[in-house]
Amino acid sequence: MLLTPATRKPELPLSPIARRLMMEAALAKARLRRQAEEKVNRGDVGQPYQFYGANRFIQDVNHIDGQEYIVAGGADTGKTMAWLYFLNQLAWHYPGVQLAIIRKEYASMPGTVLLSYQKKIVRPDDGIVFFGGDKRPSQYIYPNGSVIWIGGLDKASKVLSSERDGIYVNQAEEILLTDWEILMTRSSGRAGNAPFHFLGGDCNPAAPTHWIKTRSQAGQLHLLETTHKDNPEIYDPITGELTENGAARLAVLKRLTGANLKRLYHGIWAQPEGAIYDIFDEERHKVAAFPIPHLWQRVVGIDPMGAIIGALWLAFDPVNHILVVYREYYEPFGLTTPEHAKKILELSGYDKNGSPMSSMAEPIFAWVGGGPSERQARADWSGAGIPLQANEIVEVWSQIDKVIQLLREFRLVVMDSCPNLLNEIGAYKRKSVGGVVTDQIENDEQFHLLSCLRYSISWLSTPEEQVTVEQFQMPKIGNY
Repeated sequence: MLLTPATRKPELPLSPIARRLMMEAALAKARLRRQAEEKVNRGDVGQPYQFYGANRFIQDVNHIDGQEYIVAGGADTGKTMAWLYFLNQLAWHYPGVQLAIIRKEYASMPGTVLLSYQKKIVRPDDGIVFFGGDKRPSQYIYPNGSVIWIGGLDKASKVLSSERDGIYVNQAEEILLTDWEILMTRSSGRAGNAPFHFLGGDCNPAAPTHWIKTRSQAGQLHLLETTHKDNPEIYDPITGELTENGAARLAVLKRLTGANLKRLYHGIWAQPEGAIYDIFDEERHKVAAFPIPHLWQRVVGIDPMGAIIGALWLAFDPVNHILVVYREYYEPFGLTTPEHAKKILELSGYDKNGSPMSSMAEPIFAWVGGGPSERQARADWSGAGIPLQANEIVEVWSQIDKVIQLLREFRLVVMDSCPNLLNEIGAYKRKSVGGVVTDQIENDEQFHLLSCLRYSISWLSTPEEQVTVEQFQMPKIGNY
């Protein structure tokens, strides 16, 4: 039965005590907002800092409104402090604004970025509530109604449950491109609590092929570089001389070695120690995306199981005898195998049954993927319309060797439209134990697209084997 004014039960009147409590709460809230406004007018919010270089640039919200900005640099260039100071100022100057501090894992935050915020940015008399306690807060609630949400991407349901006006990612080099893209959807301007929106972050340099670099080179992200001279605690901004405290702090960084020295002291985007594909040369192995001629034959490598389902499309250039990686598929766990298969088939111009949807369907002569133990996964993919083949070369390092050989001969290139693959190439390395590089691959299970790459290339490179499809004979690759 629908409730009408005649059938709806009348609301009980509030008791005098309840009305008084509500009135007192409203007055207290208004008083806090008025006090917050007075603090802002006096310029009496947070601890005072001066910023220089890129750290100063981001202090103007007009510079970054509607944009993606990452401030990069070695350790101790002041970039994290600059972002925290900026967020604090926004929270005070725009009552009710909803901001967020994000990192890959929440466990990494309390002793680092949150400690800096609580000890060096805000003051005890600012009246900011550390919701959840000062040890493991989940929100910073301001007297004027602004909130800075806090969370790791490992448990992001609360902090990303709705839109934010601005999101800051601490140590952005740790997260995946797919994570960054999800954050883009949460800071798109729909929150509407302030006249701006942005997605920003800081990072230490990583591999030259990291997604941050490739996204910046594509003009999609603004990458600002900082140096130790941008930190007034390291270099005196008046004299330009190294401070006593700064000399002691830099001395620690100077004692680093290898890639850590290049990245954290010199601020150079460098290959990691033990890099497996250290032969990869951005100038020669990475190419601008271009339309693949329709008659070029293709093979697709698929990583059929895991937290990420990946696929790579490789086309053979019959004139230059080069393999071109031109497309990637990188989707988190959550879809069924038939759903993934349908999306991958559609990207190649086929329906869910594997039938061409037009005359322009791509000539795929093989779908390859899975390790020796993934027979059931291949059967599931075959049942979903993609006849996934096993690889005769099953040893991982043998597969990797085939990829390295093609890179060495410059017979393999990757389009810049494959940022996740480029990111994995730069991060792929051997595990180091006690400073000694071993033959074990560090976090091998996280490199889904590189699995696709070695599956497809080792399948093509099987010795003494040529593949014939519809009168097309696949020339040998490299020395095979």
